[in-house]
Amino acid sequence: MQHGESWLAAFDKVTGQTHWKVSRNYETPEEGDNAYTPPLVIEHQGKEVLLVWGGQHLTAYDASDGRLLWSCGDFNPQAATHWPAVASPVIAGDIVVVACGRADRGQPRLYGIRRGGTGDVTATHRVWKREDTGTFVPTPAECQGRLYLLRDRGEVECLDPTTGKTIWREALPKASFHYYASPLVAGGMLYAGREDDVVFVARVEGKFETLAENRMGERIIASPVAVSDRLLIRGERHLFCIAGR
Repeated sequence: MQHGESWLAAFDKVTGQTHWKVSRNYETPEEGDNAYTPPLVIEHQGKEVLLVWGGQHLTAYDASDGRLLWSCGDFNPQAATHWPAVASPVIAGDIVVVACGRADRGQPRLYGIRRGGTGDVTATHRVWKREDTGTFVPTPAECQGRLYLLRDRGEVECLDPTTGKTIWREALPKASFHYYASPLVAGGMLYAGREDDVVFVARVEGKFETLAENRMGERIIASPVAVSDRLLIRGERHLFCIAGR
């Protein structure tokens, strides 16, 4: 997804042959058609569906043939410029949470869109909208019916994804560094990597509390991943595997 010809395609993973390819081009203000978000694979009414956020549109495609099922737009009615899509959408039950705008420049937008429908669902499937909170680079995390935002400077916010209402707001220790990695929530803990070399661990169930500040010795940009009882952290030079006893 870029300025110019953009498309979505499916390939045979054995032969590399193109199975289908569809254009995905939208007119947007400057830089609004740029996106860094991967498609999400979801199931809807027994079908495998590809959910795509970018070009200031949220779209769903039948994975078998690339047919457009539904589309939601009007995420930037003020036609603000330099709003590329960086944070990925998040599935929370029947709601797709979309972070839009530039939270790093005081222009946050956060939307709750109900999945499904046919054709243009802009007017019918938008459940809620926030103009006072959001995130630009880190993708929000969903866990047990709660949505967790980690903003670029370390603010943490917990929301109800069905209503968009804030449950609590807290913050990790302040520093001049940014958070580019997306947060991970597992076992009641939030793991957040800061761009210098620190990975924070904070309790998010019950009362918020920062529990640990771990220095990895190298720059952290990639998001942490939980695999069984282990935590994988990719630094600038090494891949770390953290495990309990």
